[in-house]
Amino acid sequence: MRFTIADSIASRCIAHPGRPAMVTIGTDEELSYSDVWRRIASLTTAVSVCRKGRHGRLAGLLLPNGPDAALALAACQRAGVVAVPINGRLTPPEMRHILTDADCGLLLSGGSFNEAAADLAEELGILPLRTEDISTASEFVRPELGDEEIGDAPSVVGYTSGTTGAPKGVIYTHDYYTMNNYRWGWQFGLASDHTVLISGPMFHLSYAGFALAALSIGANIRIMTEFSATIALDELQNESTFCFLVPSMLAMIADEWNQRGRPPVPKARHILTAGAPARRSLLLTAMGMFADAKISEMYGWTEGTFVAFETKARDSLVETCVGWPALDADVALFDDDGEFSAEGEAGEVGVRSNVRFAGYLGGEDTAPAVNRHGYVISGDIGRWLPDGRLCIIDRKKDVIISGGENVYTAEVEQALLAHEGIEEVAVVGLPDAKWGERVAALVVPRSEAPLDAAGVIAFCRERIAGYKIPRTVGFAPQLPRNSMGKVQKFKVAEQLQAAVVS
Repeated sequence: MRFTIADSIASRCIAHPGRPAMVTIGTDEELSYSDVWRRIASLTTAVSVCRKGRHGRLAGLLLPNGPDAALALAACQRAGVVAVPINGRLTPPEMRHILTDADCGLLLSGGSFNEAAADLAEELGILPLRTEDISTASEFVRPELGDEEIGDAPSVVGYTSGTTGAPKGVIYTHDYYTMNNYRWGWQFGLASDHTVLISGPMFHLSYAGFALAALSIGANIRIMTEFSATIALDELQNESTFCFLVPSMLAMIADEWNQRGRPPVPKARHILTAGAPARRSLLLTAMGMFADAKISEMYGWTEGTFVAFETKARDSLVETCVGWPALDADVALFDDDGEFSAEGEAGEVGVRSNVRFAGYLGGEDTAPAVNRHGYVISGDIGRWLPDGRLCIIDRKKDVIISGGENVYTAEVEQALLAHEGIEEVAVVGLPDAKWGERVAALVVPRSEAPLDAAGVIAFCRERIAGYKIPRTVGFAPQLPRNSMGKVQKFKVAEQLQAAVVS
């Protein structure tokens, strides 16, 4: 395709320059569509100095939540520079790994990240650039749009979240972003009359993607500099109509709503959740809280992207169900031999689509991510419902084999969550000399609930088979999560193993 997301945004800026575009909540920063394009033009000029490295011209983006976090992505597209968004919550060694692996020629930073960026840039010999030093163009200059064919060229490299190990650079093309925009607009009903609340950090491509999609259709965006359940609920009561939330955020908003006495939340029209499984009880609470809104769930993963979607209905809610295959998604299940699962059988979820990742940075072998039938595989175990919806049973690598029996961690977690004293739980397998692996659980108790390991194990005996019962139970104030709210099971295992050793 010749028309990029940046071109789509430009066309909106040309059509209605005076229309409100972006607001940073809690500040006096407001941008019209004219302001948006003038800022993109200035950022484009600034990042154009990016040097060429091993993989081309790649620029690291270490930016706080605000307009520049989204607009810098569009600017990189215009400049022919590949953007590498960096999670601001990472430690300096983790950031160093990404910048070195991508061989970035420029590091664009802003706000509280400037000091860390300056240190990293000096250490690695990268050109540092601060958004505060980039003046916004004073005049709106109409750009040339769609003037070259760059659809297959890399646009963004997003690093995997590290829930299972070292992050890898995943390549997304210009066509990926353009096609995904079309899919999101059609599937989610995004339109120019929406006010889109950006509730999470835009170094995550999902939040940045919603910001860019909203701008490309002429919607208004309201950006939270950091997540607050109080502010999010205020926004959805009074200002914002559309919001993407990971389940942990949705749960915090529900707690705030309960504390306020469950007031009406009339402004919200569509609440979308993804990033981790949403429990049935949470979805029911959301339906009560956002009584006039659609409550939807989408499912996907870094390499496979957007795979399934469902707008929830009370009478058809099924635990772990993520909906029907998305537009342009050929979804299938595969057995342990990599062949299509028999009808009615569970299997690893795979997808074929025109909208998928283009490989790993540096030419790393994609064989672990793509099977011999050409499907991008997920690592998730799924099962079809009779009505064609997909249910995610567990992570394939989270299946514990204990004494020759398969134990699905999600099943054990669901059993434990029925305990009124357990707020959260993560189940993993630990090495065991006798059984190969043993079931272990890290439990987050409710604050008022006294719990001990013996009581938790006794509770399980009434609900699940003996070989599924945790043999090791640990307690923690919270589960280790990445910044998308996903539980980091390898850290859970480390904590439990350390407790056993000590």
